[in-house]
Amino acid sequence: MNDQHDTQPEPVGERELFLDFANTVELSGGVAQDHVADGSSLRGWLRARGLVSARTPASAVAAELSGFQDLRALVREMAARQAGGRSPTARQVQRLNRVLREGVHHHELRYDARGGRFTVGQVGGELPQARAAIAGALAHYLADHDVDRLRVCANDGCRWLFVDASPTGRRRWCDMRVCGNRAKVARHRAKVARHRARRGATGTG
Repeated sequence: MNDQHDTQPEPVGERELFLDFANTVELSGGVAQDHVADGSSLRGWLRARGLVSARTPASAVAAELSGFQDLRALVREMAARQAGGRSPTARQVQRLNRVLREGVHHHELRYDARGGRFTVGQVGGELPQARAAIAGALAHYLADHDVDRLRVCANDGCRWLFVDASPTGRRRWCDMRVCGNRAKVARHRAKVARHRARRGATGTG
């Protein structure tokens, strides 16, 4: 598929791209919610980040949905291993590299005889390139940044990926105001419950 350079610019690589994509699935009340569960929602996510053009139909994205879901699972698996102090496996690295290879593309100069002008066209599949951009964001993070700062939120009802940018490097939650406070409340309730159980066991009132 050919994409005109002026309608589909190269997406800007950013460290957070793989985090944003990994976190399109989240837990709510212990139930996973997928924010890119169909072609339309995934197309909107990709469009908002400049990864596909305005003319890309949702049906084309839907046809590639499983490939994006597989990539998201791979990103989460690799990040979780890294956050747990283990390097990604050789098999995981091979799978990520395959996604990167499938997104290889080049540009070519074209002459439009009817318009009498040159255009620059991007040659290669647009959606494989989008996947490669996400995979590339993770690859560059692992190669160029402090991988020890990659975290999985300690809130079992969240499990978002995040990068710990705190001075101490000891952050446990993706958002202290939300997940951190929930953990504090949960600990307090557990403490009160234990206290009441002990009082009940001793018969004190």
